Amino acid sequence: MPVEPIVNALDFNYLTNTLQELARVPAAVPMGTEVFMEPDDPILVRYVQEEIKPRLTAIGDVNLIEAPQNQIVVNIGNGSHDKVFLVQVYTPVQHHNLMDDPWSGKVENGGAWGYDERCIFGQGVTQNKSHQAIVLTILKLFQDHNVALDGQLYIAFNNEGRSSHSCTESILSALPRKPDFALLLTATGEKISMGNRGRVDVNVTVRGKAVHSSVPSTGLSAIEGAWEVIKRLKELELPGSHEKLGRRHAIPYQVIYEPLAPHTLPETAFLRIDRRLLPGDDPATATDEVRQAIGDLTPFQVTVEQGNHMWPAICDPMEIGVRRLMSAHEAVHGDAPGVYYGQGTFDAGGPCAAGIPAVMYGVGGAGGVLEADFVPISHLERVARTVARTILTFY
Repeated sequence: MPVEPIVNALDFNYLTNTLQELARVPAAVPMGTEVFMEPDDPILVRYVQEEIKPRLTAIGDVNLIEAPQNQIVVNIGNGSHDKVFLVQVYTPVQHHNLMDDPWSGKVENGGAWGYDERCIFGQGVTQNKSHQAIVLTILKLFQDHNVALDGQLYIAFNNEGRSSHSCTESILSALPRKPDFALLLTATGEKISMGNRGRVDVNVTVRGKAVHSSVPSTGLSAIEGAWEVIKRLKELELPGSHEKLGRRHAIPYQVIYEPLAPHTLPETAFLRIDRRLLPGDDPATATDEVRQAIGDLTPFQVTVEQGNHMWPAICDPMEIGVRRLMSAHEAVHGDAPGVYYGQGTFDAGGPCAAGIPAVMYGVGGAGGVLEADFVPISHLERVARTVARTILTFY
């Protein structure tokens, strides 16, 4: 199959217009203490069913698999080759919560953030919406030019917003064939993420007795109990490390007190502990390590429970999908891509745990985790070329 003429036929006007349209549609996890978003949340149902699905059907005669949890998978290829490729994009918007005018979709120069070029602004454009627009553009390319893939290609729109792999598990269960490789599109700055640590949330509840702040000795302030939990966790030693992924840790990232009342010391503290996992770690064992570190907190009542978890990911650089992605990137950029191993936790661990090698790749941009979100149009076009090349050369 002649790859260059097909890639050169990508419709970049459609790409930028589609991203601008999607950038104007809210799909954000609401600010607050509840950081999770269900896949059937009305925001995501509207986004998937009224924004994504109509664009897919408008492209032409595409074979759609309705996966559980409000998810859609496009199934293309004649299956004559035994190789099966999964490309995943994501819908929930989780960052850039304090940017001005988050749903503008405007095009402006990004020089104030170090990108002296035209950029598309909108909350979620780097994390996911750029990649939605990219796969839609690639599907349109294949349809418009009657591109026939000998193998099987699945392009999945994944609604994971709960720091779990539940949505990926649902998608994999709906696929007729198990993928040989998964490419997860998310913001990596046009580098390849070859692996990352896992994580389990350990949920700790400390119960005391509410009391007026003028007479603290007559009650049992949950603030004191939470402080003691945090102090004991600082003394928890987690030995061992991974040469690529780094060390384990257990650190509180959320503390909530109830009730919040005038001049009242709270009765209850809820702490959410980030316990990072390395390959081979068991979430239940990691939770028990936190439980043992906290120990007896009498006179407080304490419960320690395992919350959502995500598995570590690590991929062999010699996997065919990695080699095809590297070659495609080099053809577009003129040099090899950067490679890194992330300290965060991502969905790549889901396919990896299912025996499917997975890496992440995508656009760069954005001004910080809370500030302005934008993607340089040059990134958008290069990643579209790279992903299209990877697909065309995979089989």
